[in-house]
Amino acid sequence: MAAAIEIEALVKRFGDVEAVRGITLSVDEGEAFGYLGPNGSGKTTTIRCLLGLVTPTGGRLRVRGRDVAASLPEILADVGYLPGEFGLWPSMTGAEVLGYLGDLHPRPPARRAELCERFDLSAADLGRQVRFYSRGMRQKIGIVQAFQHRPRLVVLDEPTEGLDPVMKDRFVALLGEHRDEGGTSFLSSHILSEVELATDRVGVLREGELVRVGPTRDLKGERVRHCTLTLRDPGAVELDLPGVDGLRQEGARILFDYRGEMGPLIRRLAELDVVELLAEPESLTDAFFDVYGDR
Repeated sequence: MAAAIEIEALVKRFGDVEAVRGITLSVDEGEAFGYLGPNGSGKTTTIRCLLGLVTPTGGRLRVRGRDVAASLPEILADVGYLPGEFGLWPSMTGAEVLGYLGDLHPRPPARRAELCERFDLSAADLGRQVRFYSRGMRQKIGIVQAFQHRPRLVVLDEPTEGLDPVMKDRFVALLGEHRDEGGTSFLSSHILSEVELATDRVGVLREGELVRVGPTRDLKGERVRHCTLTLRDPGAVELDLPGVDGLRQEGARILFDYRGEMGPLIRRLAELDVVELLAEPESLTDAFFDVYGDR
């Protein structure tokens, strides 16, 4: 499969600070790729180099087979971009912002009306000056402008900041449709749950270095679940299963942590007289350090 994004030995320094340290990465056409990392890890710098907003100190970048340094206008004609800090012109209305950004792009904004309806941007909303918009309203404008011209590649930096749960679900559905139509997504975020829902593969960035790349499902499999099992018979129970840790029994209740796919655990528990099972994913804070930490 052809590569939509190719990054080779990318380095970017700002004075004495090396923000990106030799990143090499490839994203296939039609792939939804998650770019994970804490704030300050180099995610946004990578994106800005990829889109020609800053000049790399070293390395080479290609988008859909074209060299970024040599063919930037042709590249940007295929790209939809939502920056992490999406600034708007406060005296303009939402409709004027979408129209202005649409006019800057060589493709017509064929999806604007559909996307505004999907993200509950009414005519009244679009007629208001953006100075009166909430954070979530601004973000919805940002999503619409990124997708309105049917780009082949969308590059999204923290795209769900400020969105409520309903709008987040609609955004994830939009990404799924984009992938089903053969489009490519490059999604930068530090929110693990968001990346798990929206991507096929992830790269984990830490202190400017790419420390791991792999299928998103592998990231899910490493998450710990805190399990509480209630049995009808409170007799002693042993769960001789890989991934079970910290087992302790309090009468009919059995508490343990489990790391791994749920299928083997469910099959083992089917042998017991279970009244109730509660399996809570670890908190995002715990998961954050689990993935980005030294383990």
